[in-house]
Amino acid sequence: MDAVSTYSFSNLAWLSAQAFPLILWPSFIGNLLRTEQEHASSLEEYFARSLGFALLSIGLTVVLLSGAVPLVSRVDAPEKGISPYASAVLVVSIFYHASSGFYCYGRYSWTQETGYLLGCIGSGVLFAMGLYCVLFAGDTAMISRYHRFDQSTSGFPFKNSQSYRSKKKAL
Repeated sequence: MDAVSTYSFSNLAWLSAQAFPLILWPSFIGNLLRTEQEHASSLEEYFARSLGFALLSIGLTVVLLSGAVPLVSRVDAPEKGISPYASAVLVVSIFYHASSGFYCYGRYSWTQETGYLLGCIGSGVLFAMGLYCVLFAGDTAMISRYHRFDQSTSGFPFKNSQSYRSKKKAL
């Protein structure tokens, strides 16, 4: 399993862990966040369930568009296995995790509640993992078929006197 697939399924697991309690027990979640004991209104239950379904749809969209689950047959699939939408959906999801992590950190610094700290840590880890995937995971470097080295490297700021290219030029 490659890094993008690992990120996609980790993202789905994290968002599902947040979504299922909101969908199944919206009044319980609302009562946890309230200081006084009163029953949750139907509007609060509606918003909690809507947020849960939105989180699930974001997680499933990332899994489907990142190419972690093949949507076409093997004949039509690209050779590299990387979806053309993978980097776009990863950027959108890391923006979500960055904003969610900053919001959770702000709430934690104001209220000192542990749930916000856990949300900040979870979103921060997924943000870092998604940023790694955007920067390095889908890289199609120019690798030599014969010598198996990266042809896009440069000698800046130090010259590599042992490289194959410099020896080849000397001949």
